[in-house]
Amino acid sequence: MACASLLFVLQFSFFNSVNAQNETRVMQAWFAGSKVFQTPTSGIDSIKGNADHYVTVYYSDATWSRPANQIDSLTFAMVADGDTTIIGDSTAVDTTQMINIVWNGASATVTNPYANDGITITTAGGHVTVKSTTTTLSNVIYNLSGTSSDGWLLFNKLSTPVILRLDGVNLTSSGCAAINIDKNQNAVLHLVEGTVNSFADADSNVDKSVVYGKGSITVQGSGSLSVTSSYANGLQGKRGVVVNNGSIAISVTADTKKGIKTDMDFVMNGGSLDITASGSVVIDTAATYATGYDFSYCTGIKTGDAEEGMVGNIIVNGGDLTVTCPASNAGGRCLSSDYDIVFNGGHTLLTTAGAGLAVGGTGTSALDGYACTCISADSNIIINAGHIDARSTGKGGRGLKADGKLIVGSVGADDDLIYLYVQTSGAPVNAVGGGGGPWGGSSVDYFKGLPKCIKIEGNIYFNSGHVGAYCSQTSGDPNGEAIESKDSLFINGGVIEANAYDDALNAANYLEINSGKVWCYSRGNDAIDCNGNTNIYGGLIIVKGQEVGIDAATDAGGHYYLNGGIVVCQGGNMGAWDTPNVSGSQKYLQISNNASSGLTIKNSAGDVLLMYRSTTPTGNGFIENYTDPGAKPPPGGGGGGGANRIVFSCPEVTSGSYQYWTSSTFNGGTSWHGYYIGATPTTSGSAQSTTAH
Repeated sequence: MACASLLFVLQFSFFNSVNAQNETRVMQAWFAGSKVFQTPTSGIDSIKGNADHYVTVYYSDATWSRPANQIDSLTFAMVADGDTTIIGDSTAVDTTQMINIVWNGASATVTNPYANDGITITTAGGHVTVKSTTTTLSNVIYNLSGTSSDGWLLFNKLSTPVILRLDGVNLTSSGCAAINIDKNQNAVLHLVEGTVNSFADADSNVDKSVVYGKGSITVQGSGSLSVTSSYANGLQGKRGVVVNNGSIAISVTADTKKGIKTDMDFVMNGGSLDITASGSVVIDTAATYATGYDFSYCTGIKTGDAEEGMVGNIIVNGGDLTVTCPASNAGGRCLSSDYDIVFNGGHTLLTTAGAGLAVGGTGTSALDGYACTCISADSNIIINAGHIDARSTGKGGRGLKADGKLIVGSVGADDDLIYLYVQTSGAPVNAVGGGGGPWGGSSVDYFKGLPKCIKIEGNIYFNSGHVGAYCSQTSGDPNGEAIESKDSLFINGGVIEANAYDDALNAANYLEINSGKVWCYSRGNDAIDCNGNTNIYGGLIIVKGQEVGIDAATDAGGHYYLNGGIVVCQGGNMGAWDTPNVSGSQKYLQISNNASSGLTIKNSAGDVLLMYRSTTPTGNGFIENYTDPGAKPPPGGGGGGGANRIVFSCPEVTSGSYQYWTSSTFNGGTSWHGYYIGATPTTSGSAQSTTAH
C-alpha cells in the first residue's frame, strides 16, 4: 500500500505543477524530518515499487531507491535554479554548530564549542582523541579538514551517534586506523560537495581497518573519498555499512583483507563506489579434508560473520558499483555474503582475474581447492532490478555462486528492469576424468575447479529480465556449464541466452519452462541437459548442441514432457535429442537437416508453422541489448555443419503429414537466433514430407 500511495501522490502532483520564472520544480523525499533525496522533476522517468517494498526513482539515467517504510512523504517545490543539486543524503547536517578539527602536518587544531557539555578532545601531534559522555547531544558534527602524514582520529568513548563532515581531510596513519570509532555508536561520513578526502595507512595497522566503527557507518554527500590500505581492511562498520551518495574509491592490497567489511548488512542506495581488492588467498595448511581446508580470501565487499552467528546481506538499490579482483588476487571474491545478495537497481560491474588452485595434489588426489567468484552468497541471490555485469577471466573462475536459490525478476515484470551478463574465460583448474561420470568422471569428490557462469546449489527461478551467460572456453573435457542448478530450474519468463563449450543449461533434478525466450548453444556438448524430468509448457525455446540439443537423461530415468511452447531443437553428432522418453499433449516433427540454408514448414492447409535458419554464432552470440557494448557481437552467419537432425514443435503441430523446404529465403519480419516472425518465405525445389509424432 505504501508504494501504491506514493505513485498516486506523484501522479497528482505532476498534473498540478506550474513552473515559475528562474525557478525549477523539484521532487523531494523526506524521512524523520530530513530531506533524503531531491531531483528536478524534468529528469524523472518513473517511480516504481516492487514486491520487497522498495520505492525506486528512475531519473536522468540513474536510480535512487529506499524501503517504503523509510520514506515519510514526497513533496514538490519550486526552488531557485541554483538549488537543484541532486542529493541522496540520509541525515541532515547543520553547519551552524560544529566541532572543527584541522590537521596541519604534524599538528592538529581543535575548536570545541561543547567542551562544557561532556565532550573532551585531546591532541598529541597529529593524533586526536575524543571522549564524549553526553547523552543530551546526538549527531554532533565534527568538521574534519587539513592534511597529515601521521594523523588519526580516535573516539574511545562515545555515548551518542556522530557525524563526521569531511571537508577536504587527508590523513595517513601510522600503526593504526585513520578513523577509529571504538564504541557501538552509529556514524555518518558526510562528504562535502566539491571536496577531495582520503584516508590511508602508512607502514602498519594493528587495527581492523583504515576507517573503523563498532556501530554502523553511513556515507553520504556529493564529495569524494578514497580509502587505501596495505595492511588492513578498507572501511568497516561492524553493525552495517550504507552508501547513499558520493564518489568513493577503496583499495586494499593485503592478503585476505576486505575493501568493505561488516558483520551485518551492506546497503548501496546511490553514488559511485569503486573497490580494488588485489591481495590474495591464505590457506590454513593445518586443516584436513575431514573438516575441509580453511581458505581466507581477499574480497571487495564481505558481510556477515557465520562463526559469530551474525547475518549480513548485500543489498544494491542504486548507484554505480565497481569491484575488481585483479590477477594478483587468487581466489578472490568481488561480493561475498554469509546470507543473501539482493539487487534492486543500480549498475554493477564485477571482474576477477586470479587463477584458482587445487589443494593437496592434482588429479584425483586434489580433494579441495579454490577459484575466483564475482558474486558468492551462502544463502540466496535475488535480482529484482538493475544492470549486473560479472566477468571472471582466471582459471576456474565463476560468475554467480550460491548455496541457496537464484531468483531473477518477478513473473509478469518488465524485462528491461534487469540486465544480467556473466562471462567466464579461464580454463578448468584440475580437469580430470576417469570412471563413471559424464566424462568418465571419478566417484571420488576431488576438486575439479570448473569455470561456470552461474552455479547454484538450490533452485533457479528465471521470472523476467535479460540474462546472458557465456563460457568462452574453446576446448576441454570436462569444462564448465553456463547455467547450472544442482537442484531444479524454472523458467517462467524473461530472455535467457546461454552459450558454453560444455552444457549451456544444466539441471540436476528437474527442469520446467513455462514462458519466456530461451536460447541455449553448446559448442562441445549438450545445449540443455537435465538429469531428471523435463517439462515444457510454454515459451520460445531454441537450442543447438554439438552432441545433442536436449539430453533428457533417459539412461538415468529421466522423462521429457512436451505440453506447450515453441521448440526448435537442433543436435549434432548424436541427433536432436538423446532418444528421450517423450510424452505430453503436444506433438513434434523430426527433420534430418541442419537448416543452414533456411527451413520452412507448412501444414496441410498451407499455413507456415516455422521459418528458421541455423547460424553459427561468433563471440557470445547474444542479440539482447546488454549494458556493455563489447558483450554484443553480431550473431554471425554460416551454417552449423554436420548431418544434424532438427526437432520442431508448436501448438499447431497436431497429427498427420507436414511439408518442409530446406532452401528458403525470408523477406521482412524479425529474427531471434534464426527464428523468423512476420516474414514471408520464398521456397525453392520440391517439398519433403514428415509426420507428427
